Amino acid sequence: MHKDRGERKRVRWTEAEDATLRSLYPDSAPDALAQALPGRTYSSLITRAHTLGVGKSQKYLREVGIASMKLGMERYGKGLWEKPIGATYDNGDRTLVKVASPDVWRPLHHQVWEQANGPIPEGLLVVAKDGNLKNVDLQNLCLRTFSEHVVRSCPNYRHLPEEIVDILHLQNEIKKEIKRKKS
Repeated sequence: MHKDRGERKRVRWTEAEDATLRSLYPDSAPDALAQALPGRTYSSLITRAHTLGVGKSQKYLREVGIASMKLGMERYGKGLWEKPIGATYDNGDRTLVKVASPDVWRPLHHQVWEQANGPIPEGLLVVAKDGNLKNVDLQNLCLRTFSEHVVRSCPNYRHLPEEIVDILHLQNEIKKEIKRKKS
């Protein structure tokens, strides 16, 4: 037994509608799309655009983001967004520092490392030895590869001395190299 779908009838998309959707969807608001393609719901427009591989443009997304930010400023005040360069913000697991306007924020532990040691080499992470990224003391920060960071942050290895963790990391690297040589 099928559910009664009422008077609704599936209407197939035409080539002309697909062409219109391809040209308008990236930069148009929902109301403009509804006017250009009458009889189509906004959810059907989104679904069809996804099927066609069409997405919103960066320009449109930026404009929507700015509009949302302006609405938030009207609602909550400008102080929340207009922080001076050098201001810090605690986002839970780490502290961010504002490095440029408008709203360019970087992790404070990266900033501290770069001021003392220069740019972070590609492929390496700045991590806290004690696991607390809010502790940005230079003695607590170090560079690690991603795989080394995964091994060191594994709950099974946290209680082990650093020398043992180094050996386990090297052992994993040797195993990976042997697998590469075999294949």
